[in-house]
Amino acid sequence: MKTRREFLKLTGSYAGLAAMGIPLSLFADDGATLTGYKALVVVLQHGGNDSINMFVPSGTDVKKGHPNYASIRSERLTVANNDLTAGLSTTDGKLTLATNPYEKNADITQAYTKGFYRHSNIDGLASNGMMPEFAHLVNQGKVAMIANAGNIIAPATKADFENNSANAVRPPYLFSHNNQRKLLFNGVASTLSRKGWAGLIADQWSSINGNSVYGFNIGIKRGVHLLYGENSEPLVINASGPTSYRSINRPLYDNWLGLSESERFKGLYAKLRKHSLDVQDVLVNDWDNNAPTFSSTNVYGGELFSLPNVSTLGIATEGKVDDGLLVQLKAVAKLAKIGKDSGLKRQIFYVQQGGYDTHANQAEGHSSKLRELSLGLGDLQSALTEMGMEDEVTTFNLSDFGRSIGDNGDGTDHAWGAHHFVLGGAVTGGLYGTLPDLTLSGEDDISQKGRLIPTTSMSQYLGTIVKWFGADETMLNELFPERVNFTEQDLKFMG
Repeated sequence: MKTRREFLKLTGSYAGLAAMGIPLSLFADDGATLTGYKALVVVLQHGGNDSINMFVPSGTDVKKGHPNYASIRSERLTVANNDLTAGLSTTDGKLTLATNPYEKNADITQAYTKGFYRHSNIDGLASNGMMPEFAHLVNQGKVAMIANAGNIIAPATKADFENNSANAVRPPYLFSHNNQRKLLFNGVASTLSRKGWAGLIADQWSSINGNSVYGFNIGIKRGVHLLYGENSEPLVINASGPTSYRSINRPLYDNWLGLSESERFKGLYAKLRKHSLDVQDVLVNDWDNNAPTFSSTNVYGGELFSLPNVSTLGIATEGKVDDGLLVQLKAVAKLAKIGKDSGLKRQIFYVQQGGYDTHANQAEGHSSKLRELSLGLGDLQSALTEMGMEDEVTTFNLSDFGRSIGDNGDGTDHAWGAHHFVLGGAVTGGLYGTLPDLTLSGEDDISQKGRLIPTTSMSQYLGTIVKWFGADETMLNELFPERVNFTEQDLKFMG
């Protein structure tokens, strides 16, 4: 089993690292002087999240409040104006769910629309009843809700769109899943031809983590465009950890590697493959011997990142709520602790939760996704708090786009602006941005279905997060050049 030091001695050139997906830029001396450890956790809600049912309009405003929302949505998809906050019980400040405040007749579709959790520090939006763990974090002041954010190049009104003066600020291929995700990953709403903003950060801070095999960006289960820069690539690790290598007969493979040294190409290939296995040696050793275990429990008294069974949850979840996101977030918690203990200064983690393209069966599908999301985020924060890392890790969501305010009776369609969240000990909790007019064909709707013009840009949203991460103004303007089009470039939700 190779140590990090032994592995680094094996590399005669950096070409081998590039071939293995380890960023060359890690070895460039860019003079970065950042101190301490910070990490970002990007949670992609893949498919286009209905944020209006995740963060429910709870006020009385004639345009932005619950009465207008309820008059537009069909009964099956309208979350009732029913405050469930009294059902949240705490012990020493920790949420406990001896009973389930979201339960209704053991039916997940009825639980989804039963009501919401109102928050004293946020006026106008409330958390869906499927999200008690998340609601508790909001009440603790650890969550910022960002109203109606989306890919938009510069501020625009509906009047601008009607007279065509706003066409220049509309992103290309609006309502297209792949293209809108690409723009989110670019950090630029105007062009698809750009590397990911996380990858570009890794390019610029190429030496900040020294010669760590972990690199800067880590994708759990998948490497996406967000994580690739001009000179850097992510490390992609299975959600269950780097376990696949254990099945390799290493002595037999080591013997095979020495057979073809006389042929230059085969020799080089063999050397690179051996280096790849040496990286795996480090990863497996860390995962087996240096990864943390957690003594904290989830809100039901079970192990963190374990999925409660149906009887414990109290709702009919068989085949609906799963542990895919929980497993990914458990890997993030472990890897963040390994990274910090290894002396790393900055890391970005990417996890993905699918199933948000809810054209049909939304009451069943979206409810299960929100339940899983809340469980996962609650467990992640508990793990970070136990490890003393709550103030060092910030988690936030992205999604292809929002969904239409109007619905088809069973689901919602592709739209534009959407509410977002930022979670962590460094977050200044509250509501940021401008709540939209929900009226169909109203002042914020560019259609007749409730496709809302974003009133906050993704460049403002992401720029505020990355500024906390350590980027200065020059770097922020390089990463998110469109933020200069907006008066309020720092949304002030990061401490």
